[in-house]
Amino acid sequence: MLSWVVSIALLLMLLASAAWGVRRIKPPDVKLTSVRPERLAAGEQRLRVGLRVLNPNPLPLPVLSMTYRLWLEERSIASGQGKLHRRVPARGAADMQVLVTGDARHLARTLPKLALTPQPWHYRLEGKVAVLPRVWLPYRHEGRIDLAGMLRLAASLR
Repeated sequence: MLSWVVSIALLLMLLASAAWGVRRIKPPDVKLTSVRPERLAAGEQRLRVGLRVLNPNPLPLPVLSMTYRLWLEERSIASGQGKLHRRVPARGAADMQVLVTGDARHLARTLPKLALTPQPWHYRLEGKVAVLPRVWLPYRHEGRIDLAGMLRLAASLR
């Protein structure tokens, strides 16, 4: 009977320790490295987006899946989600490519407004990374980009 109680106590301590460790995981820094049109159709656009995922943690970070949303001048351009099943080394980085989908009609309305906005433009990339089943870490990256920078991003995957 005593060994059963000790076993349960050890199990509870292990579970508490694991929960504490998950809370201490720092979210990754996710940076935009490239953008390329994948498919343009009447109703939707698909973009292949390159991301660099930087892991600030002392242990490898599994990336089971991600959600992402790309904003340009506070206008949502595209979003998506996907399973990646990748591992980012401890205090290291990994490059990943994801497909994001947007509304082509919305983009057609946004581009003329963007052309009238002074450069460089503000962009934001945000979403969540699943590091364990049902354990998500949010990320957010902001920056500025001009037309020349956008063309470099588009050309980077050719």
